[in-house]
Amino acid sequence: MTIGAKDRIDILLVKKYATMKVDNPTVQVSMISPDKMYEAMNDYAQVHLAMINMQQNLKDLCTKAIAQNIQYRKSRNLKKKVPGAQTAQKPALGDEALQAAG
Repeated sequence: MTIGAKDRIDILLVKKYATMKVDNPTVQVSMISPDKMYEAMNDYAQVHLAMINMQQNLKDLCTKAIAQNIQYRKSRNLKKKVPGAQTAQKPALGDEALQAAG
Protein backbone atom coordinates (compact mmCIF):
# COMPACT_ATOMS: atom_id res chain seq x y z
CA MET A 1 0.00 0.00 0.00
CA THR A 2 1.57 3.22 -1.13
CA ILE A 3 0.85 6.71 0.02
CA GLY A 4 0.77 9.50 -2.48
CA ALA A 5 -0.79 10.58 -5.74
CA LYS A 6 -2.08 7.73 -7.88
CA ASP A 7 -3.33 9.45 -10.99
CA ARG A 8 -2.49 12.54 -13.05
CA ILE A 9 -5.00 14.82 -11.28
CA ASP A 10 -3.63 13.93 -7.85
CA ILE A 11 -0.06 14.55 -9.06
CA LEU A 12 -1.01 18.01 -10.35
CA LEU A 13 -2.78 18.85 -7.07
CA VAL A 14 0.23 17.75 -5.06
CA LYS A 15 2.54 19.95 -7.17
CA LYS A 16 0.18 22.92 -6.85
CA TYR A 17 -0.25 22.77 -3.08
CA ALA A 18 3.32 21.66 -2.26
CA THR A 19 4.63 25.22 -2.60
CA MET A 20 1.78 26.88 -0.68
CA LYS A 21 2.23 27.70 2.96
CA VAL A 22 -0.74 27.38 5.22
CA ASP A 23 -1.09 29.28 8.44
CA ASN A 24 -2.89 27.13 11.00
CA PRO A 25 -3.26 29.20 14.12
CA THR A 26 -3.80 27.20 17.28
CA VAL A 27 -6.58 28.30 19.55
CA GLN A 28 -5.06 28.96 22.93
CA VAL A 29 -8.29 29.80 24.70
CA SER A 30 -11.11 27.30 24.80
CA MET A 31 -14.42 28.61 23.54
CA ILE A 32 -16.26 27.00 26.48
CA SER A 33 -14.93 27.12 29.98
CA PRO A 34 -14.45 23.73 31.63
CA ASP A 35 -16.54 24.83 34.62
CA LYS A 36 -19.55 25.64 32.44
CA MET A 37 -19.13 22.36 30.61
CA TYR A 38 -19.00 20.48 33.92
CA GLU A 39 -22.14 22.29 35.15
CA ALA A 40 -23.98 21.45 31.93
CA MET A 41 -22.99 17.80 32.18
CA ASN A 42 -24.04 17.74 35.83
CA ASP A 43 -27.43 19.30 34.99
CA TYR A 44 -27.97 16.78 32.22
CA ALA A 45 -27.10 13.89 34.54
CA GLN A 46 -29.46 15.17 37.25
CA VAL A 47 -32.34 15.53 34.79
CA HIS A 48 -31.67 12.05 33.43
CA LEU A 49 -31.61 10.58 36.96
CA ALA A 50 -34.85 12.38 37.84
CA MET A 51 -36.50 10.97 34.71
CA ILE A 52 -35.37 7.45 35.60
CA ASN A 53 -36.77 7.87 39.12
CA MET A 54 -40.08 9.22 37.78
CA GLN A 55 -40.32 6.31 35.35
CA GLN A 56 -39.72 3.81 38.16
CA ASN A 57 -42.31 5.51 40.39
CA LEU A 58 -44.84 5.50 37.56
CA LYS A 59 -44.16 1.82 36.90
CA ASP A 60 -44.69 1.01 40.61
CA LEU A 61 -47.89 3.07 40.71
CA CYS A 62 -49.29 1.36 37.62
CA THR A 63 -48.40 -2.06 39.03
CA LYS A 64 -50.22 -1.27 42.29
CA ALA A 65 -53.27 0.11 40.47
CA ILE A 66 -53.49 -2.94 38.24
CA ALA A 67 -53.05 -5.27 41.21
CA GLN A 68 -55.88 -3.55 43.13
CA ASN A 69 -58.28 -3.80 40.20
CA ILE A 70 -57.71 -7.46 39.44
CA GLN A 71 -60.89 -9.47 39.93
CA TYR A 72 -60.16 -13.08 40.63
CA ARG A 73 -62.75 -15.58 39.49
CA LYS A 74 -63.21 -18.84 41.29
CA SER A 75 -62.08 -21.51 38.87
CA ARG A 76 -62.39 -24.50 41.22
CA ASN A 77 -63.48 -25.31 44.73
CA LEU A 78 -60.51 -24.80 46.97
CA LYS A 79 -62.09 -26.52 50.00
CA LYS A 80 -60.93 -30.06 50.30
CA LYS A 81 -63.79 -32.54 50.23
CA VAL A 82 -63.53 -35.32 52.77
CA PRO A 83 -64.94 -38.62 51.52
CA GLY A 84 -68.05 -39.71 53.48
CA ALA A 85 -68.57 -36.30 55.11
CA GLN A 86 -71.95 -34.62 54.87
CA THR A 87 -71.94 -31.34 52.98
CA ALA A 88 -74.48 -28.65 53.66
CA GLN A 89 -77.18 -28.57 51.03
CA LYS A 90 -78.51 -25.23 49.92
CA PRO A 91 -82.30 -25.12 50.12
CA ALA A 92 -84.03 -25.04 46.81
CA LEU A 93 -86.09 -21.95 46.20
CA GLY A 94 -89.12 -23.95 45.16
CA ASP A 95 -92.62 -23.89 46.62
CA GLU A 96 -91.62 -25.83 49.76
CA ALA A 97 -88.96 -23.29 50.70
CA LEU A 98 -91.37 -20.40 50.22
CA GLN A 99 -94.07 -22.06 52.36
CA ALA A 100 -91.63 -22.84 55.16
CA ALA A 101 -90.41 -19.26 55.19
CA GLY A 102 -93.91 -17.75 55.11
